[in-house]
Amino acid sequence: MKLCVNYLMELRELFDEGKIDYVDYIKLFSIDGDLTPFDWCISKRDVMFHGIIGKFSNIGNVDFMENRDFELQKDYFKRGKTPYVSAHICREEDDPRTEEEVLQTIIDNVKQIKELFGMRVILENVPAPRKRPKNHFMSNPEFITRVVEEADTGFLFDIGHARAAAEVLEIPFDEYVSRLPMHRLVEMHLAGCMLQLDGTITPNHSKMHEEDYEFVRMALKKYPTIETVTLEYGPFVERPLQEPCVIVSGDKIDPVAKAEVLEQLERLHEMMKEYL
Repeated sequence: MKLCVNYLMELRELFDEGKIDYVDYIKLFSIDGDLTPFDWCISKRDVMFHGIIGKFSNIGNVDFMENRDFELQKDYFKRGKTPYVSAHICREEDDPRTEEEVLQTIIDNVKQIKELFGMRVILENVPAPRKRPKNHFMSNPEFITRVVEEADTGFLFDIGHARAAAEVLEIPFDEYVSRLPMHRLVEMHLAGCMLQLDGTITPNHSKMHEEDYEFVRMALKKYPTIETVTLEYGPFVERPLQEPCVIVSGDKIDPVAKAEVLEQLERLHEMMKEYL
């Protein structure tokens, strides 16, 4: 089992200071991501990529495989020693197609990815959009299970996405998780959610809460197929929140963010020790 964390300037300084030598992977975002840190990343660790180079990660899009630099992505995968390809179980907001049509598109896209890269594919659950109920089916645990099983992929469980989806779909979180394809779980994305002014939660890659650590402790024991545990940290604000939120700018190192990254990685590393 490996520990991964997404690239940040704060992370870079922690590596340079020798404080997180136990981290196995650094994650970069191919989806509209800044890939300029790649050479530094591979000088330190192997690299995970989230998505495929391009402007969206919605594998339910009919044009998902269009206008992408696959040769460049192949080169990144090879030099980064990336073990698998990941993508979101999602489609464009205004897509009028039915659930069955989206499912078939995902199956077709996964097949092409496997043939093109010769790599495994893992698919990630997404939040249910509050204002677009016609897209709620993509966060339905039964649909996610069908996708993962019929496309024959691994499952990437995002805890923040799951908490937000369970709230919108009015399913208790534990029950929601139990209905997901956790028997195919390969990677976990870990980050906190925050309360908005209207009392609902938003998954914004903020600091993990105690309930998140409790879930991780349970998951490490219960799901033996887990290969990677990934801290996704880098808070951003989409809507007014009930409490202050550290904003990672990418332009300069924030000491609070740096401390939060270190604290979370240390706690996750301690939890994982008996499984490493």
